[in-house]
Amino acid sequence: MEEPLKLAILTTHPIQYFVPVFRLLGQKKDLQLKVFFGCKQGLDTLIDPDFGVVYQWDCELTDGYAHEFIGSGSLATLKKLSSVALTQKALTVINQFQPDAVLIFAYLPIFITISTLLLRLKGYKLMLRADTTDGAWSRSILKDKLREVLLKLYYKQFSFFFPISIDSVTHYQRMGVNDNLMQMIPYAIDVDFFQQQVDHWLPRRVELRKEMGIKPGDRVLIYCGKMYETKNPLLIPRALNLLSDELKQNIWLLAVGDGTLRNQFETLSKAELGERVIFVGFKNQSQLGKYYAMGDILILPSHWETWGLVVNEALQFGLTVITSDKVGCNPHLIPSKDRGYWFRSGSAIALAEAITQLCNQDRVAPNSNFSLPHPSDLAEGIYFQAKQQRNLTKLT
Repeated sequence: MEEPLKLAILTTHPIQYFVPVFRLLGQKKDLQLKVFFGCKQGLDTLIDPDFGVVYQWDCELTDGYAHEFIGSGSLATLKKLSSVALTQKALTVINQFQPDAVLIFAYLPIFITISTLLLRLKGYKLMLRADTTDGAWSRSILKDKLREVLLKLYYKQFSFFFPISIDSVTHYQRMGVNDNLMQMIPYAIDVDFFQQQVDHWLPRRVELRKEMGIKPGDRVLIYCGKMYETKNPLLIPRALNLLSDELKQNIWLLAVGDGTLRNQFETLSKAELGERVIFVGFKNQSQLGKYYAMGDILILPSHWETWGLVVNEALQFGLTVITSDKVGCNPHLIPSKDRGYWFRSGSAIALAEAITQLCNQDRVAPNSNFSLPHPSDLAEGIYFQAKQQRNLTKLT
């Protein structure tokens, strides 16, 4: 009788969007899974410099699958040279588990990078799932060249890759990764969890909007996420300033989240819409449904976004979305104008035009759902490739 397939996953810390994948893998009868976390970030109350508030996730992050914590500090500890000591522990505990394959999430921080190299030297077959694209803030030519050289060397340590998007596939191709060593699997939210919120909150949409004073014909713009420079939330009030007074009379802005730009964002928005601006602060995933249910249009104006998971969330609630052309999920989730618009990043004029066009449509928030990426897509891909890796001779 064949021994159960053994898969180790190495990642920095528990992340709510990855947990459904781990649980699905943990349910497989012929798979012995163990997830190794570098630190305990996210389990306790913490301060996020981008959110600018103290918060704690309200969902269980470690239930439903076998796991082990290698370190007990914060994510910051994994970025320090001192984390090299933890990489030795990572190698020891993973080696004790004796997996057939190891899936690595990300290529940074230094803890992950060095752990990867040590595991490869030990002969393990490695697979990679990471936020890898070529689009980002502009770098100097020297930094670009150095990054390219180092990443090409790093990628040679892996036997298989799970790109998150078309941009990610292009990045790997440019770095010399063979197409037959890749399976693109787009980012997913916990679709089943959010469907429970859809079923609970959408039937109360009219009631919720009425409680806030929102009239049936009004359009509610939603901003959901951190309020800091990369997300570019201040572009929204700049765009609102360009709308006609007649149109603005029927527009609301509902902002969910917090961050360093919150006060400025709120002040500038109220200067345009007055009392039709609602800022509710940071909300956990279990609380988001109430606000999506009230909305018509999600706006994500980021300067750069590797994917943009709030788009997944908004689409599941039937919202139309407006995103900048720097949002990675665009070709996957918004391939046509029936789901939303892309606009030129940084252009208040282009954003204002998109808002105007959508707000003047008879039907803003379609109720029809479509097939969103599901956590099972990645879980099944990982499971299949782990079996393939076991069939390969372990490198020595």
